[in-house]
Amino acid sequence: MNEAVVTIKATESELECLIWALTVVKTVRLPIEPDWKVPYKALLKDMVSIKEGISEAKRLKTIDQKEEEIGTQNPEECFNCD
Repeated sequence: MNEAVVTIKATESELECLIWALTVVKTVRLPIEPDWKVPYKALLKDMVSIKEGISEAKRLKTIDQKEEEIGTQNPEECFNCD
């Protein structure tokens, strides 16, 4: 059986809450087989990957903005430029 794929919009703070909650679920100890945790661990891994992707995108955007600012400076004003 094929599972449906859904798109969910969430803010970074909501994503952090999801990661925190899934981490709590992952660490819960119950006197039953731990197989029930498997989908939650997979979801946690996906959420962490998404968070890392967001962080990387922000980092690259910051680098691009800094490079753009340097490129638009007047060379006469830039004393440290090579």
